[in-house]
Amino acid sequence: MKSELSHCVQFQNAGKYLGEDWVFRGINAQIPEAKITAIIGASGSGKTTLLRLINGLYRPDEGDVRVLGEQVPRKHQHHFRRKIGYAVQGAGLFPHMTVESNITKLAKLDGWSRERIQPRLENLLQLADLDIEMKERYPHEISGGQQHRVSLCRALMLEPKLLLLDEPFSAIDAITRNEIQDSFLALQRKLQFSAVLVTHDFREANKLADHLIVLADGSIEAQGALQDVVDSPNSAFLQELVETETDS
Repeated sequence: MKSELSHCVQFQNAGKYLGEDWVFRGINAQIPEAKITAIIGASGSGKTTLLRLINGLYRPDEGDVRVLGEQVPRKHQHHFRRKIGYAVQGAGLFPHMTVESNITKLAKLDGWSRERIQPRLENLLQLADLDIEMKERYPHEISGGQQHRVSLCRALMLEPKLLLLDEPFSAIDAITRNEIQDSFLALQRKLQFSAVLVTHDFREANKLADHLIVLADGSIEAQGALQDVVDSPNSAFLQELVETETDS
């Protein structure tokens, strides 16, 4: 139903218990469709745990998580996860496989025909500003920035409605990071997928995100349209984040 899909992800009183303590409890959050949502917070605040609840690697110990209009299934999760793209810190490409093979591996596993794979591959390379000839190269034969663009293409190959990114740009130099952020932003604007970006860097969130969720001490300090949150910081933690951005 369309009313259910106005948000691509919904947390309803969600809680997760790990080790000997609750990471968080009573989390209520909505992640809008076709927007970039940044989840920001200090180390240990639960950012990555939220991502793992979205893709079904974790299940909530209380409350509910709905993704793309439905509860995360307990069985056949590989079918569910193929609706979701995933990119983590570092490009994470298979070094023994060409660029083409890295990008198209999941599509082949999913049973896509070559007639469907090739146009999608070429379109993604073009959107990511990568030469078509690059598809025959191996990861060590291309630059670090190009590797990250290839990684984004791989995450988007199956035409996911939702892309999850866990600090994907944090392990690269500042100049390359800026270029990759620009490429990612251009891809999202052209393809209009929903994205959830976990980051500890408020400047990155401020550059990329439309929507912001701020985590601190096991709870949500603030959430909403990024500019609204920035204009009215409602806690000392958030005020510090905003001041850091303003002073930089």
